[in-house]
Amino acid sequence: QLTLPDLEVYEADFATQTTTVLLLDMSWSMSWAGRFPAAKRVALALDHLVRTRFPRDHFFVVGFSTRARELRPTDLPEATWDMGDPFTNLQEGLMIAERLVAKHPSASPQILVITDGQPTAYYKGRELHVEWPSGFGGVSPHAVAETMKQVRRVTRQGATINTFMLDDAPELVGFVERMTQINRGRAFFTSPERLGSFLMVDYLKGRRKRSA
Repeated sequence: QLTLPDLEVYEADFATQTTTVLLLDMSWSMSWAGRFPAAKRVALALDHLVRTRFPRDHFFVVGFSTRARELRPTDLPEATWDMGDPFTNLQEGLMIAERLVAKHPSASPQILVITDGQPTAYYKGRELHVEWPSGFGGVSPHAVAETMKQVRRVTRQGATINTFMLDDAPELVGFVERMTQINRGRAFFTSPERLGSFLMVDYLKGRRKRSA
């Protein structure tokens, strides 16, 4: 006969493991109007949230200006915008995100982009190019075209790109609209003061859907 001391209770966590890559714009313009401090606070908060509440998940931060690089959690508190570096290489940021998602596969990977400008730097093969916008309110056509190619590669990989814009310049809005048409992700315009609430709510809502 079984009695109560013969029984043990095991808790099982069947939540789907997810992979999220946060692409953090570190170009010089992010130093304006408190944009970078607000973005960095969000990166730190998301890193803490994932490590404490969803330890099975994979969360990465990639900073990008003229070049892109992965930022370790220990790098984040001291991270700052790239002073004197005005270019924006979202393409390389997406390349690194593509590699991270491939290395840590999950059912519905997500890429979160925080930026205040359209792409102005890109790689053609192994060669780095920078390209000023063509006139006031214009775009950097080659940088945009090469970045869109990378958006298509990430989309074929199954990753969703959600973009949080810290500027409502028409050229940025137009670029992000094209990106969301390709990827079927979402785009939000927000201020530095409201960025945290926007992104945290979106992350948790998206994670619940992916884990359902």
